[in-house]
Amino acid sequence: MYGGGGQSNGYGRLALLAIIAAGVLVAGYVLFSLIRGGGDDCTKEYCESSQKIAPPTGSEFATKIYAYNEKKKVAPGNDVLLRLPLSKATTDARNLSFYRYVPETKLWEPITAAILDGSTVNATLHDTPKLIAVLRRNSPGGSVVAYLPHRRPDDPSGELHPDAFGKITMLHTRDFTPAAGGGVEGELSAVKADNSFQFIPVISARTDIKGSVQVVQTLLSNPSSRSMHVQNIVKKVTEGNLAGIDIEYLDLTVTDRTSFSLFVSELARFLHSQNKQLTLTLPPPIKTTDRIDEGAYDWAELGQAADVLQITPYRDQGKYRTDMPDILQYLAQKVQPATKLVLTVTPYATEKGDGVLRTMTITDAMNIATKLSIRTGADQKLSTNSVVDIVGVNINKADGRSGILWDANTATVAFTYEQNGGRTIWLENFFSVGFKLEFISRFKLGGVAIEDASKNTYLGNIWTALVPYITSGQPVLMQPNPQDLQPVWQASKGSFEDTRKGAIKWSTPAEPSTYTITLTLSDGVARFQSEIPANPQARDSKTPTAGATPGG
Repeated sequence: MYGGGGQSNGYGRLALLAIIAAGVLVAGYVLFSLIRGGGDDCTKEYCESSQKIAPPTGSEFATKIYAYNEKKKVAPGNDVLLRLPLSKATTDARNLSFYRYVPETKLWEPITAAILDGSTVNATLHDTPKLIAVLRRNSPGGSVVAYLPHRRPDDPSGELHPDAFGKITMLHTRDFTPAAGGGVEGELSAVKADNSFQFIPVISARTDIKGSVQVVQTLLSNPSSRSMHVQNIVKKVTEGNLAGIDIEYLDLTVTDRTSFSLFVSELARFLHSQNKQLTLTLPPPIKTTDRIDEGAYDWAELGQAADVLQITPYRDQGKYRTDMPDILQYLAQKVQPATKLVLTVTPYATEKGDGVLRTMTITDAMNIATKLSIRTGADQKLSTNSVVDIVGVNINKADGRSGILWDANTATVAFTYEQNGGRTIWLENFFSVGFKLEFISRFKLGGVAIEDASKNTYLGNIWTALVPYITSGQPVLMQPNPQDLQPVWQASKGSFEDTRKGAIKWSTPAEPSTYTITLTLSDGVARFQSEIPANPQARDSKTPTAGATPGG
């Protein structure tokens, strides 16, 4: 009956609770043992360590710290296949690497890339460091990939830009080209080791590298030569003890689409089996009136195989802000996860004329903008006590030029001039790059790449926009002060009237001599100057005074 045998029921409940508690303890011990590899009886090569060591600046632990099990002797020369549980579940495989701790230097040093597999990360170790962990380079702006041209040891211009140190997560040097026999030609750049980033050189084939595109097309055209090329690339990576390789096979045609995808898939399989990374540098698709045309590159297939897909700069700034949003939205749906996609920005200016695009340094672009000319009448010579026009040839609005201006439609500083027809030059700088970086967060891409991250002084310094973005994850969206884009004139002697249209009227001095006229222009960030010598001669008594009527 209810209420009877109360004491015995109480003991029964206590016994049941004790059994449940014991079960929970056993389950907890089993889970704890699985993570630790068996607790104090750990029989694995690495067991969880109790040591507390801080991660390096800009990184975070993705796993706990593990110590080598001295009881588990690994024979010299034998590899260790290691699989560690993540401290926190994630599907983001970016910037994950195995690190070892070096007590002598008190530094964490990268060993190899970590392969994400569900709730664990794995890699094959070729030696057995005492302490290891998997860390993620943690940048609010995501991955930061820097490209450099091939650098010889005696070439300081190819060094990394000072502002890039401590900011980039991956460095690409354009060192290699494919060889006709299936091999790889070129030498590795002289790169100063830096544990803060991964070093992955590039194999390039482009139309500006004579014959390289045809070599690639021939190699990929049949399975035998394709596999030979794959094996030679893997050999180059292995022998160089590289973290991986970047493939930059541009300018392929749609007929190469299947063979290129097969090549990338095969290469990725071999590299990943050795814990090496495969990154791709690919041209953006083309937006047509009714679709996005991928051409030679199957982004969905390539995204399944490669670890990172870097999108080369979209050159035509006249279409950038109308075409790139649709292109990036398309790619973000094709490539999963979209964090594999990295948007490339550039320090190079772009000129468009006669339907042709070409890149140039900002110095070359501003040399065009600051070109000067002295204009006198057809039958006049430059003389003293006269008024002559000093013209900015490519910015004079009276001649139909646009002058330096902020183009809101393209979000760039630009100018249009004439040389064999109308030409427009778009400048890349702090302002324009900021408006490109906003697309990364908008489409949830994986980060940013810099087409040329060298300290070449002839390039525009876009790091003033990159550094705030890398450290905060937020782009700086600003327009230049219109007053800063106005031409500034100087004359070593004599007065002048500024027309405010890109020219001045200079009143020449009374004494014949050599004088200097200086034009200073700015892109809103830096100033660029051009000078022209002027040699007014003593006026002939028959030469009419400026403004006078001949024969009057």
